[in-house]
Amino acid sequence: MSNAFSHAPSDTQRSSTFPADASPLQILGYSGTFDAFYYLEANPDLSGLGTAVLSHYHQHGWREGRKPNPFFDPHWYLSQNRDVIGDPLLHYVQRGEREGRRPIAWFDPAWYARTYQVPDGMLALAHYLLNRHSRSLRPIPEFDPEFYLRSYPDVAKAGLDALEHYMVQGFREARRPFDGFDPLYYRRKYLRHSPDSNPLLHYLENRTRPDVHPSSPDTEISVFAEIRRRSRPGPLFEKARPLPESAIRRARVLAYYLPQFHTIPENDAWWGDGFTEWTNLPRGIPRFSDHYQPRIPRDLGHYTLNSPEILERQAAMARAAGVEGFIFYFYWFNRKRLLDQPLEMLIANPQINLPFCLMWANENWSRRWDGSDEDLLIAQDYRTEDDEALVDCFARYLRDPRYIHFDGRPILMVYRPGTIPDAPSAFVRWRALFRSRHGLDPLFVMGQAFGDENPDLFGLDGAIEFPPHKVVSNCSLINDDIRLFDNEFSGQVYDYGEVVESALAQAPPPFPLIRTAAPSWDNDARRPGKGLVLHGSTPELYERWLGGLIDQAQAHPFFGDPVVCINAWNEWAEGAYLEPDQHFGSAYLNATARACTGIGRRHSRSRLLLIGHDAFPAGAQRLLLETGRTLKKCFGADIQFVLLGDGALLHDYRSVAPTEILAAGARTTAARLSHLREQGFRSAIINSAASSDIAPDLNEASIGFVLLIHELPTLLRSRNLVLPMHRACALARNVIVPAAHVARKLDLKNSENLTILPQGLYTRPQFSARTRREIRRYLALTSSDRLILGAGYADLRKGFDLFLQLWRRLRGEVHFVWLGDIEGALRDSLHVELEHALASGTFHMPGRVGNVTDWLAGADAFVLPSREDPYPSVVLEALASGLPCVAFDDAGGIPDLLKQRRYTMEGHCRVVPFADIPAMAKAAGELAGWSLRRTIRERQRIARAAEDSFSFRAYVHEILKLALPAVPKISVVVPSHNYARYMSSRLSSIFAQTVPVFEIIVLDDASDDGSLDVAHRTAQDWDRDIVCIANDAASGSVFRQWHKALQVSRGDLVWIAEADDFCEPDFLENLLEGIRGNPAVVMAFTDSRAVDGSGAPISSSYRPYYSESAGTLLDTDSHFTGESFLRGCLSERNLVLNVSSALFRREQLLAAVDSCETELQNLRVAGDWRVYAELLMQRGAEVVYIAKPLNVHRRHAESATHTLNRRSHIEEVAYMHRLLASRLALPQSHISRQQRYCRTLQQQFGLLPPPGEERLSAVYEN
Repeated sequence: MSNAFSHAPSDTQRSSTFPADASPLQILGYSGTFDAFYYLEANPDLSGLGTAVLSHYHQHGWREGRKPNPFFDPHWYLSQNRDVIGDPLLHYVQRGEREGRRPIAWFDPAWYARTYQVPDGMLALAHYLLNRHSRSLRPIPEFDPEFYLRSYPDVAKAGLDALEHYMVQGFREARRPFDGFDPLYYRRKYLRHSPDSNPLLHYLENRTRPDVHPSSPDTEISVFAEIRRRSRPGPLFEKARPLPESAIRRARVLAYYLPQFHTIPENDAWWGDGFTEWTNLPRGIPRFSDHYQPRIPRDLGHYTLNSPEILERQAAMARAAGVEGFIFYFYWFNRKRLLDQPLEMLIANPQINLPFCLMWANENWSRRWDGSDEDLLIAQDYRTEDDEALVDCFARYLRDPRYIHFDGRPILMVYRPGTIPDAPSAFVRWRALFRSRHGLDPLFVMGQAFGDENPDLFGLDGAIEFPPHKVVSNCSLINDDIRLFDNEFSGQVYDYGEVVESALAQAPPPFPLIRTAAPSWDNDARRPGKGLVLHGSTPELYERWLGGLIDQAQAHPFFGDPVVCINAWNEWAEGAYLEPDQHFGSAYLNATARACTGIGRRHSRSRLLLIGHDAFPAGAQRLLLETGRTLKKCFGADIQFVLLGDGALLHDYRSVAPTEILAAGARTTAARLSHLREQGFRSAIINSAASSDIAPDLNEASIGFVLLIHELPTLLRSRNLVLPMHRACALARNVIVPAAHVARKLDLKNSENLTILPQGLYTRPQFSARTRREIRRYLALTSSDRLILGAGYADLRKGFDLFLQLWRRLRGEVHFVWLGDIEGALRDSLHVELEHALASGTFHMPGRVGNVTDWLAGADAFVLPSREDPYPSVVLEALASGLPCVAFDDAGGIPDLLKQRRYTMEGHCRVVPFADIPAMAKAAGELAGWSLRRTIRERQRIARAAEDSFSFRAYVHEILKLALPAVPKISVVVPSHNYARYMSSRLSSIFAQTVPVFEIIVLDDASDDGSLDVAHRTAQDWDRDIVCIANDAASGSVFRQWHKALQVSRGDLVWIAEADDFCEPDFLENLLEGIRGNPAVVMAFTDSRAVDGSGAPISSSYRPYYSESAGTLLDTDSHFTGESFLRGCLSERNLVLNVSSALFRREQLLAAVDSCETELQNLRVAGDWRVYAELLMQRGAEVVYIAKPLNVHRRHAESATHTLNRRSHIEEVAYMHRLLASRLALPQSHISRQQRYCRTLQQQFGLLPPPGEERLSAVYEN
């Protein structure tokens, strides 16, 4: 009969089988489901039955409701299965389990049989009864014993059965049966009329109902739920990611700054003593569903602007996010200043690195907080007799060296020029006073607000936006679409996303304008229930707005500079701030940094998710953390961590990259992963089988992944990971295991997507004789005492009990040390032996230590007594410390490693038969003795050799190649000679690339200006690895440096990024799009814009120059054969004007340079042209061109081209003309074009003689 607990028959159809003539008592007795001890203990009135106890149950007990074991309830079974007649346990044994019927509400035999390896012929219930004290076995998927005992250590310490405790007592104490179940919510929601009921049982009976949830669902909202949600870190929370100082800013970014965070007498009188902006903040509450209130500050707290320290912290925070300076609101009312303390502190402390300018907030103050003339507190009267005092006051600040200028002029902003009587005349007067009294000529800029937008009407120099003014004018209210909590709410609500799109779609005006983005806007705290809300802001949408405005600012500079503004830095009561808050953390600051530099902008397709099961401080978790660190530091990969659980390492993860916690299988997880894919995270690395539950979610979101497996079968079975792992393997692009042994044990050796990749070593143990002496002194060892080390979490899998046996075998001869905590149950079972061992003075257990490498230095040998251990990194550390190692054969991947010739040839590693304690003791003792006798130098030699073979960088790069197969191996080489002043920006533009690169090599040609020091400092600033190679003497030829670059680099592709140039962050990504999938492309290059030596723009594109000889060939993205490009773009002149703009196939470019090496010795101007020609004459060569000016070419006034002998210049051009005419068999018409170009150069250089053609002919005849 169908009921809430019925299941389809088990897939395995398992049941116990008995002879046909077996009696009921025999069937029950051999089924493993009758527990005589339990039966008598639960029924003391039957204590005299003796061996007749089973017979009693079969004849009478079940009728009386007596239970044969803790997990079979006769009355419940009969109530759920009305078709059963007679002894219900007998029915269950013979038929019930096979039919999927439950013996009790909290045991699911069908699920249990599918999940665990129950031996054939054994009942699932019998298997559980036999093994139920193992924490890893669940009777139902909805109860998690491991979680329960971890959450309630009092239960674990008492040695109680987790499920029994919960069913008897735990549910009454509102304990949680599994992560994600909230008993308080559940009782309040579903058991209000029966509060003593077991909430888990109720949930099991009703869990299929759509209105029943184990905890408050996201859709169940209230004011209080919203406040709770917004008062804690949300899914988009980020820790601060400061920009390197050398990061290239795409624009000057300013932010409005509110000084109303200190008390003044006027505010005390108007609003009450102690009033600041913080006083308003608590009035903001959620008025509708998903309304982001309250706003709670985080890093800076509820600060008071009464000391320079706060200004210094704000200035540093702003710089680290790419904000150049603040626009201070300036309050002047008829010679009366208000809220001037922060500005005065800034002026009085010139050491504060904070550029600033002023915006005169020239509106009345009223009780309505809207600048209106009603309920006035203080008014602006604009008296002409105050003009000189006003200008003098401004000038005091404008003369500060930190004051912000454009085109050499200080900028002075006025919020509301429309309120100034006869404003054009007033500004004429003020300009004259500034010039006559102070010699200043400020740029006057107006705020676009209250309908005033055109500065020409007021005689002003420009305007600045002040959203939400103006930007909401074309947007629709969404008040009808929100779910109100406050029925008296009368505010205006706009969709933030629509505002962003509307703002970005606005055409540039005919006057200078500074565009402004707002991270958010919600002034509910100032005008409760009546404010204006830009609803739905996220860091991503804000980044899109700000980044789009920066793109526009680059196309439409403001008095020579691209500049944008942000409203605001700290308008907390208007919901417009960048300072960190509790819910988003520093996410908006990080978004500002991305937008203003292009670093990590979310359009890249090469972003990578790193997925781990939690942040517990253990091996796999640390490996993932170090993998992420290496991906960023060595290769510049843009990563994000996704964890399935919390842990002590969470802070460490967040210090490396953005980190969030998602629950595998949750609805919200699927949506979040889909969103991450839209942001460019199209690939992932799952760090271990313990995280494989998330594989279906990744697959559903179309995020491809590679799966690393570090576990072996016993551990997988104990943690119910076998099925999730196999499911993940089937979905993975690639499965990575550390050793062939692991693949065999997991039955993966024939998998097509399998990669065997031995793990690298992320620590760098350095053997130190001094450290060795200190450790041995700490243990009171003599110089002749041997010390054997073991390490790990001491449990049966790690073989700690076998380690203890090793000590016993060598007792008195050798000291033993075990590093790591010990499992509680094992400690209890071994406590007598442990006490004896520790009391002997030769067995030491310092516990978990942070300085493992120090202990390795002190040891003489390392043993791995594990019964099952895939590839423990501590063995690699031991080998890299020069220690001999011993391991059991067939216990994981390490024995295969130790059998390799480099470890066996010197006899310093042994593999002994599995679990052979005498053999391991003998080998360890001998090796420890050998180790003790050798010299320090010999040990250091062995250590260095081992360390070199465990390169973690190489290991991580192999994973990166598998995770991002579309990203090739790119070498970046930076040739430099005395370019220290440009080195920082060059490297910064390389570090900012949106795709990972394999290596960055600075090739210094004997610079004497400190170029290499700058390179090292910049790399340190960015926390990136570079390789510096310096010539002792200058090579004298840039092409010799090219040749060297191609020889020392190891990538498949090479980018010769000259030290004085720089580029956009998506330079490489665009080139790779053109190259990808076409091995015939030997060269790809982009258009360039040109700047002078100081960075001032010369041209926005080289396309006008291209068109002089190539017509429209390079107007758009193009793909050419080598020959067609030579004919169309290189036969008359070299249109690849800067090698920095190009990416090459390294081997093909090296072959080209080798081929024309002799010629290059005599070519100073046309050498690059010659190399390109040789490269593109190779059989089947192709070229890709990207029309975006993504490269920035620095043109120096005193460049080689300008200072060379002009005759030599023309002769080299003519040489290339002759070469190309001959090799390409150019027609006469083309040759005539070449000659016309040479003639143009002669005219340009003043070398054309009166006879005209003679000198040109002579050039072509040479």
